[in-house]
Amino acid sequence: MPSGLNPGVHARWLTRSAPEPVRIDIAGFIGIAERGPTDRPVAIEGWPQFLRTFGDFRANAFLAYAVRGFFDNGGRRCHVARVVAPAIETQTSGPQALDGAWSRLVNTVGVRAGALATLEQVSTTAASGAQPADRRSSVVLDVAGFASGERAVLRQTGKAPVTQIVASADAPTLTLRWSSEIPLEIDLTLPFTIEAVARDVRLVAGVVGDVVTWTRPLDPRFDMSKPIKIGLGGASASAILWDEHGAPLIEIEAASPGRWGDTLSVRVTTSLSAEIATRTRITPDPADRLTLTRVTGLAAGATVEIVQDGVAAVRNRLIAVDPAASQVALATPLIGFDLAGAAAGTKPIRLRRLSFALSVRENGRLIEQFADLDLPTLAEPKASPVNIRSELIRIARAAGAPDAWLDPGSPLLDYGEARLWGGRDGIAMLRPRDFTGSADAPERLGLRLFEIDDEPAALAAPDILLPPTLARETVPPEPVPLDPCELCPPPVIAAAPPPFTVIVEAAPEFSPDDILDVQRGMIEHCEERGDRIAVIDPPPGRDFDLPALFDWRQRFDSSYAATYFPWVSVADPIARPPDLLRTVPPSGHALGGYAAADADAGHDAPANRPLGWAFGLPRDCDEETHALLNERGVNAILARSARGIRVMGARTLSSAADWKQLTVRRLLLRLKRMLARELQWVVFEPAGPALEADVIASVEGMLETEWQARRLAGSSAEEAFFVRVLRSQDDTDAGRFIVEIGVASVVPAEFILLQVVRSMDRVELAEAGVVRGWPQ
Repeated sequence: MPSGLNPGVHARWLTRSAPEPVRIDIAGFIGIAERGPTDRPVAIEGWPQFLRTFGDFRANAFLAYAVRGFFDNGGRRCHVARVVAPAIETQTSGPQALDGAWSRLVNTVGVRAGALATLEQVSTTAASGAQPADRRSSVVLDVAGFASGERAVLRQTGKAPVTQIVASADAPTLTLRWSSEIPLEIDLTLPFTIEAVARDVRLVAGVVGDVVTWTRPLDPRFDMSKPIKIGLGGASASAILWDEHGAPLIEIEAASPGRWGDTLSVRVTTSLSAEIATRTRITPDPADRLTLTRVTGLAAGATVEIVQDGVAAVRNRLIAVDPAASQVALATPLIGFDLAGAAAGTKPIRLRRLSFALSVRENGRLIEQFADLDLPTLAEPKASPVNIRSELIRIARAAGAPDAWLDPGSPLLDYGEARLWGGRDGIAMLRPRDFTGSADAPERLGLRLFEIDDEPAALAAPDILLPPTLARETVPPEPVPLDPCELCPPPVIAAAPPPFTVIVEAAPEFSPDDILDVQRGMIEHCEERGDRIAVIDPPPGRDFDLPALFDWRQRFDSSYAATYFPWVSVADPIARPPDLLRTVPPSGHALGGYAAADADAGHDAPANRPLGWAFGLPRDCDEETHALLNERGVNAILARSARGIRVMGARTLSSAADWKQLTVRRLLLRLKRMLARELQWVVFEPAGPALEADVIASVEGMLETEWQARRLAGSSAEEAFFVRVLRSQDDTDAGRFIVEIGVASVVPAEFILLQVVRSMDRVELAEAGVVRGWPQ
């Protein structure tokens, strides 16, 4: 029967769940990856997810090794921010090397040796005079840029484009000869244009002034007398889907910058739905509206084909669908249609929806499919479910006719596929500000992405310490034509050649000052926030020598930073014999240890645990060296018999005795985050005894939970912490309500003071200092 409805006083027990624990085991990484977003940090909860999002190990990056070390040492969740060099678009200008060994560019600012460049040249000519009747050649105005074997596009007004393969180009007679006859669709008595596009990639060998030298001469297809568009820095690969008239209709772009995008190809198919007829009405529909027998499967934005007996079919776009009235609104009013006959039912108007599907392949393997798609509108060219669901591509409507439609069989495609091209990793041209971001830049990059990402409690950027790595290029071998007269040789089983030129850019080169600037920026970021620390990696120096290490170490003095020495040798999945190990910065391994320590109640110090995915150290540290490192706040990584490789230090880079212990700093991080989250309700509450009592009760409850978890010292709660309200008339007049909190850290046994300040519109936390024993 109903309860609580009868008049009277009713009581029931209410249980309050404990607050969600504050996590300080989540790391943030800034670095170089094969693929992945560059405009936001991505939360990663396992090594397989990192592989899917950011790609595999790279010879010119440490990021993947750091993240693998993090997860193999107890890490459970991290955020990754990828960095790429900004794109530079320039072109050749002035005299050029006839052999293609070098190019003079309009702009070479920021261009570095080892960078990848994409080159593109569009050559256009036109038919001139009477054309040969055999349709096997064309007399043109210019043959420059049309090389043998090149695919050319012939365009004529009012006709769909056709493609031809150039057999040869004869400069004296200005004649292009074709490998087959020009299709009859091209009227040789009317003007037509011919276009060819030459594309290639090259590595920069050196830069002197405005001249860039290449590791290989440019392809002979490029005409040195004409401009060549050249792109450098990071860029996403792209392609075009064409309409029935050979005009661009959909622009496809890889989801993120990188050469990986060149492995993508997209195939499009189109379909027409079943016909839907108009419904009889007493009054005819207006020209921009149709009443149908049903509207199932129709939605605003859909492209439709509209027909009526005796009237040519037209395309239109739906701007609204009214299921209640079974009506659709059209973007363009109908002209020439018998609306009265449609209303009477004698000449119904029929409508069919056009849709398309995309299949996306990577290295020829089908990865994604999207069906039942409508064209994005010109008003919202990027509004498509593909851009929400796809991990590989983004699409956008190109400007053009509103009634245009896709041509799956366009001769401008490569065997029915749009193959993406032009992706660049943007690694060799990286600068320190790409890691730190710039306050005056219009968008956040690198470290600045974590200004709006509150979850990570520690940051690392191992890729600023990359050693010099030369660029590498693997060119597919030229196919050898078979001699039909030779006897067949014995079959040879060989690995398939790469589908395209494999290029690994050089690693970016940072000076010692560049490295210091980035690391100082990370520490300043953590100090300003007050709720995270920077784990900075020491430069390797010459064979990890101690003088260089100590010289670097003395540049920092902060309890918001920690470092580990030496680096760690790991099994390199991409190495070739005999070098099967790679020495990498230890920050990822150390941050995994932070997470492991947090998961082990009562073991807050992230040290003295076997190091996972570590197969050796580049140098050994004896007991004397260990003592020297510990004295300077450098956490030693040691290899000892029967104990394996372990981190044997848990100190910050602070010179203050009260803040040398990493456990103390991390305890404060935890408390700051906890108090900031749990005391938001205090803002705008009226000051008074009731508020003071509520705040003290809330804070004491949280601190008692920390003490029970053995994160605070003391045999009783009274010995572990205290909470008291500070009162002054100035604070009251200014609308401030200040609570002072003292906690006894496990190591050392002393009280650390926090102040919670409630101003008129926010809650602030401040460290009031450290005092020995009970405050007076």
